[in-house]
Amino acid sequence: MPVDIPAAVSVLTWMLVGASVLGMVAHRIGLPYAVALVLGGILVEESRLVAVPHLDPPVLLFVFLPPLLFDAAFRLDDRELRAVARPVLILALPGTVATALIVGLVVSLVLHLPLGVGLLFGSIVAATDPVAVVAIFEGLKTPGRLAVIADAESLINDGVAITLYTASLALVTSGTTDMLGALGLFVRQVGGGERIGAVLGVVVSRATSAIDEHRLEMTLSTALAYGSYLIAQSVETSGALACVAAGLIHGSYGRQVGMSERTRRVLDDLWEYFGFLANALVFLLVGFTASLGNLVSLTMPVVVGIGSVVASRLIVVLGPPLLMPSRLLATSPAERLVLVWGGLRGALTITLALALPPDLAERQLLVAMAFGVVLFTLLIQGITLPLVVRRAGLARGSS
Repeated sequence: MPVDIPAAVSVLTWMLVGASVLGMVAHRIGLPYAVALVLGGILVEESRLVAVPHLDPPVLLFVFLPPLLFDAAFRLDDRELRAVARPVLILALPGTVATALIVGLVVSLVLHLPLGVGLLFGSIVAATDPVAVVAIFEGLKTPGRLAVIADAESLINDGVAITLYTASLALVTSGTTDMLGALGLFVRQVGGGERIGAVLGVVVSRATSAIDEHRLEMTLSTALAYGSYLIAQSVETSGALACVAAGLIHGSYGRQVGMSERTRRVLDDLWEYFGFLANALVFLLVGFTASLGNLVSLTMPVVVGIGSVVASRLIVVLGPPLLMPSRLLATSPAERLVLVWGGLRGALTITLALALPPDLAERQLLVAMAFGVVLFTLLIQGITLPLVVRRAGLARGSS
């Protein structure tokens, strides 16, 4: 089917205008930008004043995932990451897997769904989204380590969650219960994706060290983001983890071996904009596709989904302090409280939900549950998070 280029450009233009207007309104009234985008999208959808865009699942994954992942990886300060490595690794590695398992088991048992479908939903909602959280932290002038933990956790658990999603989806669509096979696929995807991304990150970093032309380096950096994702996917490994690994290598090693100060600033601005743009469009799509009528008709499953996600976050964040000395966790009780309530879901959860195959029997149910989780975390947790931060005594300014 041929693509209607003028129509696509028109839709994109109006989405950019809408995102800009909503951003200005959000800034004026002190509302988190992501929340404003979702509310604006819902208003457009429910008013039926204009036709809203609907993108094919492959387009969603290919267009939005690389900039969402590469942006955070490239701009993450490796020195700050090392300072909070212990809590980040606990939250992002075993924490993401534990979240998917807890949510999957609860949903499967309570809603009487096949275990594979439950685990698929668990993988969809396993990754946190730091966009609104970091903006709130910065507005309240919380300790800088909190924003680094939120950013780094999201960066790593994005890749892990996407790989879990791929393995779970293969399990569900194959119609088997081969858990060992799904586990083997997960391990192969993780290892293969990380190696491919790391190698490509080193190659491009060395290539950019041979030149000092910021426009060429911007082009190489963009090619690295999409290229690492595509190459890893083509050999059936994790494109998401390849993109994350490539971004981390290019953003740390690449800066050290061959970027001028001007190139560093330009690339930081480039990826900050790409990440902002991808997040803005996805959050608008959340509102466009979040049918309130569908959510109401599936109230029980949506409530179960929300409850399981909140419960899993409590267990993942508050469980480790009961099992190991606090000095190994390097987080205070107040920080853990904020991290529990700051476990928002957003762009990645919606992207994965919308990317489910159209012929999957439980697709409508899983999409509604995922949307319910995102709307609850953004509209309830996101709006009340500043109060939690202040009550925890971590705010040093006003939002």
